[in-house]
Amino acid sequence: MINKIDFHTHFIPKNYADYLEKYYAGKADGVLTPEWSPTEHLQLMQDTGITHSVISLSSPHPSLGSASETKELIQAINLEAEHLSQTYPDKFSFCASLPLPSIENSLETIQRFSASAFGFAFPTNCQGIYLGDAKLDEIMADLNTRKAKIMIHPTEPHQQNIHAAETIKTPLMEFFFDTTRAIVNLAANQIFSRYPNITWIIPHAGALLPVIAQRITEGNKFLADPDAMVPDNLLEVLQQKNLYFDLAGMVLPYQLPTLLQIISPEQLLYGADFPYTPAKTIQSMAQKIEDTPLFSAEEKQLLFYKNAQTLLGK
Repeated sequence: MINKIDFHTHFIPKNYADYLEKYYAGKADGVLTPEWSPTEHLQLMQDTGITHSVISLSSPHPSLGSASETKELIQAINLEAEHLSQTYPDKFSFCASLPLPSIENSLETIQRFSASAFGFAFPTNCQGIYLGDAKLDEIMADLNTRKAKIMIHPTEPHQQNIHAAETIKTPLMEFFFDTTRAIVNLAANQIFSRYPNITWIIPHAGALLPVIAQRITEGNKFLADPDAMVPDNLLEVLQQKNLYFDLAGMVLPYQLPTLLQIISPEQLLYGADFPYTPAKTIQSMAQKIEDTPLFSAEEKQLLFYKNAQTLLGK
């Protein structure tokens, strides 16, 4: 078993679980909220060779209350994550959430947690405001100045009403669409080139980006509006050293080889997706990556541990 640092894993504090029960009857994104505790998380880490976990909230972002309610809830969630990272500094770091869609409250939160948080977690969209939206430029400028790290997590498209997907669980398909949509929107609005000091962590091996990036890059050369902003070159963006891709989910045998035609192993991070992925499944998927001939032994050390170690500064 190879030692691992986990860059896609979640915590579910009671106040967040209560929020999910209040607004989603405990089945956010159509999925029953799993049980979670620090003890269970530490046991999972011990069983799977995970030496350190960077925790963050999963979907949905808790923003359905008033601005003041959202601010108070996010503050409490972040304080709990901060406490966990301070109680177990060798085991946990955290990405702080922001009380979006409030820009003012989000900037205050960045100021409050910039010293203790590894980075900041963003949903692909919050109430229809997607990453790349000009409304978020002030936040991006602040994070760029701080040379911050942004961890992206997919969520349901805003006001989802596509009847063809009604019987398919949102995390299985719409998460991939929304991740792809958000990254393409970031490139379309030149976020990567305008804010080059931000480090980005993209979930689930880039979702559909490995398949669609070339189509968008080449298509923009002759389909883009000549009077509009020139998009960042998506293929070049994906190859930047400040972009990382976590390997949460079932990335083999199809998705990961396609991604590797674009990026290098130095851009990969391990992700278990606990507690939304059961422990036995986590072990099985990790073993497939350990066994794959896609990587040398040295490259496996990079993706499981050393890339994350460098990011964490440990």
